[in-house]
Amino acid sequence: MTEKREYPPAVLVHSADCPDVATLRRSGTALIPMITPAIARTHPNGRMHKCFHFTLQSRGVVETVQYPPHPYEESTVVYDDASMPLCAVCMGTHGVLDRLILPPGVRG
Repeated sequence: MTEKREYPPAVLVHSADCPDVATLRRSGTALIPMITPAIARTHPNGRMHKCFHFTLQSRGVVETVQYPPHPYEESTVVYDDASMPLCAVCMGTHGVLDRLILPPGVRG
């Protein structure tokens, strides 16, 4: 049996020559160039930008996305080792903290 784990919110993967990458760099966004197999291993729930495809490119640029605050919204995407189905908004599992009942205002 596979041990269940949490998934962080999905990153967005671009090709190195994507026009959005240049714009993001100018705005100071941290981008991480990686080889595609490393992206697949470290970000299995990563989303592909329209400029990138895992089977067509050997390298990509990883953008950490700042998703707006949102409640967990169950999707139909289920990974064998995920603690629960991924969120339809951010493709993460929202972790244990999200499932706690906290007083109003604690989450900002």
